[in-house]
This record gives sequence, structure tokens and C-alpha cells, in this order.
Amino acid sequence: NYAALEKEILQEINKLNIGPAGYGGITTALAAQILTAPCHIASLPLAVNIQCHAARHCEIVV
Repeated sequence: NYAALEKEILQEINKLNIGPAGYGGITTALAAQILTAPCHIASLPLAVNIQCHAARHCEIVV
């Protein structure tokens, strides 16, 4: 059941306490979605969308 797996993945992601933009917090992701399509077993396509590295890290240089 993909809906149950999406829910489980979302809960596990939010347990990481990464938070928005990597600043910490209880909500890291708003959704986890599993989309399926027929494909050859050898291809197994996968996509992960994460916010830009530059937007998740900051540094003050004086």
C-alpha cells in the first residue's frame, strides 16, 4: 500500500529534526509522494528533491 508507505516515510523524515532550510525543527518535509510507472526492472528510476545546498547553509564572514 503506497499511501501507508508515504505516511511512514514522512514520519521518519520529520523525526530527523532537520527542520525547514536545515535550521532545526519538527517539520522537515510536508509530503512524501510515491509515483509509479511501468519500467524495466533494471532501470528502477528514483528522484529525490532537496532544497539547494546554498539555501540550507549560511555563514557570516567578518
